[in-house]
Amino acid sequence: MSGIVNIRKSLLSVLMRTARWHLRHYLGRVDFPLAATFQLTNRCNLRCVMCNIPNNPDQSVLPFDLFRGIVKELKGLGCCYASLSGGEVLTIRDFFDYLREAKKHLPSVNTVTNGLLLDEAAAGEFKSAGADSVSLSLDGMEKTHERVRNSPGAFLKTVKAIEHLKKRAPGVRIVVNTVIMRSNIDDLYGLTKFVERLGVKHKFQPLNEHPRFDGQKMPYAVDRDMDIRQVKALVEYLLKRKNVANSAYFLRSIPGYFSKENNRGFFDERCVLPSFFCEFRENGLVYPCLAGVAWRDGYPAGKGLRNIFESAEYRKEVKRLEGCRLCQKSYSVCYIEPRLTFPVTNFLKYKLVSRLRGTV
Repeated sequence: MSGIVNIRKSLLSVLMRTARWHLRHYLGRVDFPLAATFQLTNRCNLRCVMCNIPNNPDQSVLPFDLFRGIVKELKGLGCCYASLSGGEVLTIRDFFDYLREAKKHLPSVNTVTNGLLLDEAAAGEFKSAGADSVSLSLDGMEKTHERVRNSPGAFLKTVKAIEHLKKRAPGVRIVVNTVIMRSNIDDLYGLTKFVERLGVKHKFQPLNEHPRFDGQKMPYAVDRDMDIRQVKALVEYLLKRKNVANSAYFLRSIPGYFSKENNRGFFDERCVLPSFFCEFRENGLVYPCLAGVAWRDGYPAGKGLRNIFESAEYRKEVKRLEGCRLCQKSYSVCYIEPRLTFPVTNFLKYKLVSRLRGTV
């Protein structure tokens, strides 16, 4: 996880906040989130084959004033990390105001972008706003990536965006995100070597399926059928690459996810992710876990986060999600990697002890 999240600049603050969370958690008190993700908008300048978010007929942006109140309150509750994504965040005219506001209150902030609008000036804005990390998407070499993203020229634009960040925003951690699917798996060996030559981190995510939205007219379907031998071979290759940011446990679980055999070990355990994590959507609602609640029935963030997190209704939902097991069907790096690292008992089990045994 340390290869994905950049906390080096605020390590002391992060350690203090996580220590406070553990104290409250093990004393049986109400847990407040340490990490939050924001889907700031569902608007996007691409129509990628695996993504349904831009097909939501209710296109909107999380209002800045509401966002400002949220991150300020998150700070008071001990949150130490936020990821800003979409849609495509750079389609928001005043996006860097959001980033600056988040950095004013939170130690570590990541931005997820496809990079098409990230020119040299935008790279300088990331630096001046104090960004900790930027994640950009590449799903294959040029022809494959542009087929997946439905956008001629997208590959070179994203590569150029990485070069702009390296030039204008030194010190900002750059991570390339790649989705593993049948249509690109043969291309990922060459892509991995290419990303290594770029000198940035590389993170992999198996193909997931988004829900359909109310009133949606655009067709949407994904095919998760894979040749498991191909997947296993790719995983073994990725385990040997030094710039791959995923944990070994996550990578080794990917074949089981595609073969629908991820049903033991880690997935038998009580899920505490919603105890230290929350998600916000462009509609102003907050969720303990979007996948776990099927993207429905959120809580209006404008009513006050402390009131929401302390409410009996929210606590009941967090308790229900302990046995959810939907991560077996939605194997998201945003859900699994934090669970492997946190709380400290999971870190000891899946990181330290496994490493000592030579199994990671």
